[in-house]
Amino acid sequence: MIKKSAARDLMRNKRDKLDEFFIKSAGLKIAEFAFGYITANSFKNIAIYMSIKNEARIEYIIDLNKDKKFDIYLPFCKKEDSICFNKLEDINSMRKDYFGISCPKNYNIIDEKEIDVFFIPGLAFDKSGNRVGYGKGCFDRILKNSGKSFFVGVCYDFQLISGDILETDGNDIRMDFILTEKGMRRVTNLQ
Repeated sequence: MIKKSAARDLMRNKRDKLDEFFIKSAGLKIAEFAFGYITANSFKNIAIYMSIKNEARIEYIIDLNKDKKFDIYLPFCKKEDSICFNKLEDINSMRKDYFGISCPKNYNIIDEKEIDVFFIPGLAFDKSGNRVGYGKGCFDRILKNSGKSFFVGVCYDFQLISGDILETDGNDIRMDFILTEKGMRRVTNLQ
């Protein structure tokens, strides 16, 4: 079993060394896979995130959704441990939340139970769907109340740990799928 702190440090260090070409090309592939998954399943309400610190750039899906096939919601952190999702109306009308992350200026908040699929960032994932984030627990708290939504962990392929499992606790929420630049994998080996 890999400790959360060890996985967090290892993957953050690797991710910090990525070059812009890799980040952009991997992000485009990830967004294309996500768009295909969303449209194939006719999902209407999608939660994504705006990348920070070299995270996989799922937000490229915004450009792919020019025809507004689905509504996109972005997280807004009101304070360190509180998160909600606001509808993206205009990418050019954004503000910064508690953590300094871009989010919609409007307050068109959706109940998390209405979101069909959440695309969740992470520093590391294992093949059982366990996730290591930044350690605040914001996403885990909101996912617990999301009803029948699907959870897709988003990362670069090197952040997917194989041959071992990540440390978990009772508050951690498992992903249903893991999405990398190499494609989408259904989590099948639940531990």
